[in-house]
Amino acid sequence: MPLLATALVCLALLALGGRLLRLARQTGKTPERWLGLAFACAGASVWLLPLAASGGLAAAQAQRIALAGQVGLTGAVSLLAVFTWRAFRPDSRRAAALAALVILANVGTCLAVVASGAPLPSGPLGLAAVLARSAALVWPFAESTGYAARMRRRLALGLADPVVANRFVLWSIWTGALAAIPLFVLALRAAGALEPPAPGAPIPVAARAALAVLAGGGGLAAAAGWLAFFPPAAYRRWIAATSPAGADAAGA
Repeated sequence: MPLLATALVCLALLALGGRLLRLARQTGKTPERWLGLAFACAGASVWLLPLAASGGLAAAQAQRIALAGQVGLTGAVSLLAVFTWRAFRPDSRRAAALAALVILANVGTCLAVVASGAPLPSGPLGLAAVLARSAALVWPFAESTGYAARMRRRLALGLADPVVANRFVLWSIWTGALAAIPLFVLALRAAGALEPPAPGAPIPVAARAALAVLAGGGGLAAAAGWLAFFPPAAYRRWIAATSPAGADAAGA
């Protein structure tokens, strides 16, 4: 069941990445291209880690699959760092330097993980890998949350579009959910809940629950990301109607 839920999340990420890449071709804008590539790369990689931990594969095969997943996720978060720089602070040299630092940290830890042969490293290397990945996600979360707060103040004064203001809230949700996932995994591994089962043994209940929570968090992130970039007309009407300006117009 966790593998099925994770597969559905991956399909959503791949679909969202494809839609963004098509949008980038239509508009010629680079932020959509970077984010589309990030989603596509994540969707192609996320399912590999729970597959490797499923217990149904030989140890060497599971290790190769998990390492491929680590490499793919490193590419995804590196692309996300570029998107954050280009979307929020394209003219900032500090933001460009931060994006480069985040990418170097993720590539460096990924190379160390591959060299170690441990797809789910523990100790200082595992902590460094998780912190590098989380940094790439916390940055857009902080940017989105700050913009959401500013848009909320403007919305109260009637100076902002409610749909645009809601888009920043949705960005905060999907980046926040994705930022929490690596930290959650680190806590689970510290508690021993993600230890690989013996060959042929069933996945422990705690590991199944952890994988289900991870799939749920990924699903929340995918849903929020989809609504942020491709909100249905009914959703846009609902946001407009429930905004302060919409409520005032309805009561007039």
